[in-house]
This record gives sequence, structure tokens and C-alpha cells, in this order.
Amino acid sequence: MSLLDSLRRSIDNYPGGRTSLRPRVDPSKSDEVFRKELSGATSHKLGAVDALAAAVMCCEAGTDHCYDYPAHVARECGGEFRVLSGDREQVTNPIHRISGLVRETSDVTSIVIDAMGDGVISDNEMAVIEREISEAEEALRKLRQAARAVNAAGKPKADHLALPVRDAMRNEPVPEPEPTVVESVTTSLYSDGTRLESRMTAKGIA
Repeated sequence: MSLLDSLRRSIDNYPGGRTSLRPRVDPSKSDEVFRKELSGATSHKLGAVDALAAAVMCCEAGTDHCYDYPAHVARECGGEFRVLSGDREQVTNPIHRISGLVRETSDVTSIVIDAMGDGVISDNEMAVIEREISEAEEALRKLRQAARAVNAAGKPKADHLALPVRDAMRNEPVPEPEPTVVESVTTSLYSDGTRLESRMTAKGIA
């Protein structure tokens, strides 16, 4: 599955689909232009900002496969995507998630075995394998999230310790710097031997 495939699948599951999401991404963009950008047409390129905006809206709506795009980006960059907030997605019992994981991994196994029947994996077969693996990863992510929720629920809540922190945005009086005193001495010597000294003192900010 390509990066655009992962984004397109989440947009397809958005309420109202592409036509409903497009005005929120860019009102000046026509639906046909948006469709071509998502299709990967060489004549139309989807910008990174628009792609991110669409992905965020899908995550906010909690659509199916809404995390496919960020997970794909994280995986391509050598990282791992994790949902930190539990408010965007309903967390169920981990036991219920296991059945979904088993089903998805079974699909991956069957697809790979069928594709390797002739010893060659075609581009179309590879696309199907990528899609099934992505769905299995999504099922695994949901299982991990559900298990973590149960783990966190069983721990006692720690008391919050409020430490005094200076608010940098607060309008606190700033102490003025101490003035610097500079003193200069000028000595004048006359022909009759008279010596005259004059002193000058000045204050300033260093």
C-alpha cells in the first residue's frame, strides 16, 4: 500500500467521503482536482500540508483506517506510530481485539500463500499483501491500546505535586540593573610647578 492509498482509504471512510472533506481542506480546490491529487496522477501533486490536514480531520472524526496514513509515514521514517489520546477511539476489552487480530493475520497468511503459488509475486498481488498487512497492523495497534487502557486502569492514581513554576508570560516587574559609576581624573601641570587635578564622575547602565 502506498502513502496515497493509506490516505485515500481513510478519506473514503470519512462521513460524506472526498466531496465532504475537500471544502475543509481547501475551499478553492475543485473536487476533480482533489480526486486527481489523491489518485497519484503525475499532473497533480497533493501537498504535504493538505495531506496532513485531511489526515487530521479523519482522525478527529474517528473514521475507519484513520490512522493508516500517520502509521505509514512513521513506518517509512523508521519509527512507530502510537495513539496517545484515548478519547478519539473507543477502547474495548483486549479479548475482543484478539479475534480481529487473528482474522487479519489469517488473511495475510492466505494471501501470501496464494501469491507464492507460482513462485512470483506480481505488483497486483503485492498491493493486496500490503493492504492486508496494513489492516493486520491496525488490528495489532488496537489490541495494544486496549491492553494499555486496562493496565492503566488497574494502577492507583498518583497524587499531582504542584511545583512553583514561574510563568514566563506573566507581566512581572523586571528588576533594573545597577548603574555603573565611572570616575576619571585629569592632572594638569603648569610651568611654575603648580599641579591641578580635576575629577569627573558619571553614572550609566552597563
